[in-house]
Amino acid sequence: MLHWKRTWIVIAALLGGLTASSKAQFLALRSPFERFTDYRLTIGMGMSTPPNSQWDEFTHSTAPVVRKQINFNQFIAMEYGQFRFGVMSYVFPSSMLPFVYWNPQFQIDRFIVGGDSSRIALSLRAENLFAKRDANEYLGNGQSDKSIYPDRNSLSFLITYWLGHVLDSSDYGKFLREAAAEDMREDVVTGPILPGSSGNELRYSTRNGFSVGIGLGSGKYSGSGPISRHLNFLSTYNPFTDQGFPGFNPLALIRYRMRNMIAQLDIAGDDVNFGIVLRNLKHLDIETGLLRLEHVFPRSSRGPHRPEAFLSLRYTVALGKESGYYEYGDAVLNQLADSDGDGLTDLEEIMIYHTDPYNADSDGDGLTDGEEVRIYGTDPNNPDTDGDGLTDGDEVHKYHTNPRLADTDGDGLTDGEEVKAGTDPLSRDTDGDGISDYDEIHKYHTDPLKKDTDGDGISDYDEIFVYHTNPLLKDTDGDGVDDGTEIKVLHTNPLNPDTDGDGVLDGQDGCPLEPGPKSNNGCPEVPFTVGQRLDLPRIEFETGKWDILPQSFAPLNQLVGLLTKYPGMKVSIQGHTDNTGDSLANERLSMNRANSVRSWLIEHGISAERLEARGYGQSRPITTNSTDAGREINRRIEFIIIENKEK
Repeated sequence: MLHWKRTWIVIAALLGGLTASSKAQFLALRSPFERFTDYRLTIGMGMSTPPNSQWDEFTHSTAPVVRKQINFNQFIAMEYGQFRFGVMSYVFPSSMLPFVYWNPQFQIDRFIVGGDSSRIALSLRAENLFAKRDANEYLGNGQSDKSIYPDRNSLSFLITYWLGHVLDSSDYGKFLREAAAEDMREDVVTGPILPGSSGNELRYSTRNGFSVGIGLGSGKYSGSGPISRHLNFLSTYNPFTDQGFPGFNPLALIRYRMRNMIAQLDIAGDDVNFGIVLRNLKHLDIETGLLRLEHVFPRSSRGPHRPEAFLSLRYTVALGKESGYYEYGDAVLNQLADSDGDGLTDLEEIMIYHTDPYNADSDGDGLTDGEEVRIYGTDPNNPDTDGDGLTDGDEVHKYHTNPRLADTDGDGLTDGEEVKAGTDPLSRDTDGDGISDYDEIHKYHTDPLKKDTDGDGISDYDEIFVYHTNPLLKDTDGDGVDDGTEIKVLHTNPLNPDTDGDGVLDGQDGCPLEPGPKSNNGCPEVPFTVGQRLDLPRIEFETGKWDILPQSFAPLNQLVGLLTKYPGMKVSIQGHTDNTGDSLANERLSMNRANSVRSWLIEHGISAERLEARGYGQSRPITTNSTDAGREINRRIEFIIIENKEK
């Protein structure tokens, strides 16, 4: 029988451990900020050196420890969420003492208590449930290391306040990357943390710094000395009859945590305890310390004459179906969780992309972090990935440009510059004049939204590359005639104010292509005979109408100048059409057009008696009507001299 008992103790020691004695549990299990992963199995074992003497409450005397030099206990527990439940054994397997721990988390209005998101945490514990009064006696002679209060149904309540600073996502990322690197060096792992790595038992603290706590405890938390009796309240317990409630004693602790190391000093009743925990060595936690530090000096009136040293181990194995859970210090991180619903897991956001796992759009650009990473390839931490002055969201949803290219259409202007200028960031040449938007703005200073910046009838491209005129000036040579009229109507040189070189500007020259004296309005001195057709540029009208188009004003002005010079000259204005349509309608149209020209000349100072109007319709073609070009020639106004008294 003794052989099997020793075998059980060896097996428990190999599995790892928790505490040295019931008092050591105060250090090992009082973790008010801790939240557990989904189902985990924890097995533990501890050992301690007993004090060198024990106080007997009934005889009021001390007795030396003679039977044991090392004490053992064991426990097994299941963990889930905020709960831990299991059994403790002081003399395995003869004593099995159930326990339940609960670290609640709840919200009052917008204030969160408990868990990793609050400074305030609660811890509720019920231990040694249904135990006998002598459940913790290990001397075997009826003497306990406790006060008169029994260990059974020990209860405690603790409220803890954390004094450290809240980590941001960059801190999380730093800790997790270090944890992942360390975990990849381990041989024993149970699931991936990142693609290409392994492990799911990462415990880097998010609660570094000091924590302080106060609370109430009964049973084993009542202290081992007589002072604790004076601190006790609400007690109805009678040690002689073993009846009644043992009451409550005050609890207090101060803890300092630096990543996976915890140092803690606590007071239970009048017991002062100190311990250090090293966490997460291949799923194994190691704890050591001293209990009952107040017993450093011998006292004849109270308990043990020396503190109790302890060493404990605990080993945890994850059992949950979700292999993506990680205990991250005092927090639980779920690899599969997407807290903000942006399409990226919290683990990806923290470790890979360094985004905020609780904000779907970390950079506030109008695209979720998941859309930026998985669809558009943009930077979820930069609202303007390509630096073109437009947010990634506006580029995708509003302008439909490429958020990864500063100049989507490759015209030399960034998308932001184009939007500001009003040009199309998806077209190199917004106005379609043959010149890129960039060249129009920065090189030629023309309007990228207008094909003809100066409105002279010639496109910017033709002015720059064909005619070499100034696209910003309607009249490049300053002769009084705009470039479009010179090129398309008068056929004069828009770069030379006096095309025929006769000293008369094209705008004032009755014959700008033929040199003539200024006295003759720039026309050659030649006699005009009756029946002669005056050679003037074509007169244009709106299609199907008799409204004179502006480009016809220049040749009509030349005719005004000629008639002014020769006041004895009378002219017949004759209108002609092609053969398209009804002949009577064409005759009326030609007559109306001739009258329209006659009225214009009268309005500009020519006497009505010197002008007659005739409409011949389609009756006098001068070329074929079978082609478009022929019909255009046949649609004409002719000026015929019918009288000339000047010759």
